[in-house]
Amino acid sequence: MSHDDRIDEATLTVLMDARQPFAYLALGPTIELGRRQGLEVNWLPASVSPLRPPPEIEGNDRSVAHRRNRSRMIAREIAVYAEAQGLTLREYYREGGWSALAQGILFVREQAPVALEAFLQATFAAYWAVELDPEDVGAVAKFVGGHGADAAAFVEWASNDGPAVADRIADSLRTRGLSGAPAYLVAGEYFQGRQHQPMIEWLLEGQEGPGPI
Repeated sequence: MSHDDRIDEATLTVLMDARQPFAYLALGPTIELGRRQGLEVNWLPASVSPLRPPPEIEGNDRSVAHRRNRSRMIAREIAVYAEAQGLTLREYYREGGWSALAQGILFVREQAPVALEAFLQATFAAYWAVELDPEDVGAVAKFVGGHGADAAAFVEWASNDGPAVADRIADSLRTRGLSGAPAYLVAGEYFQGRQHQPMIEWLLEGQEGPGPI
């Protein structure tokens, strides 16, 4: 299989990290955006810092209180938008890697590209329902096999070439100065955050009419 970032050929590249709640909230709307525009989204795994929990320190220190209030507002925002989409998100502040799932994305992207978006939706949903360990190759393989790719071949690949391929993609993103999740690259412009989707769609439509504010 030939694995590369395809950024130079893609109309729209999207970086995702299953562990980032705002990436999960962006997933469905981004899939719909791609379908409306009739294009194939170039999905790539990226690694971002986990969501920080509210500080455990009690007291009235201004900086601590500010961080605590901000964390609570972020959690409330996640809850509101998750409910609006009918999504389940549990345990916002989990830590740990996601190497197996990131490799699973790259594998399905090559072997069964037409099923990649369904694979993303299924695995992200399982992660946020606390039903999938994204570091467990065997657990990810079940989703790989359920979405048109060869589960046994994935396990073998993840035990051999997979980590090096994932590292090469990550190095390519770093070299290009790309980070964050969700993040979007379109028409030579880079955007971080799902709030930019109206601007992204305007760019995809040739900047017709006034741009979104």
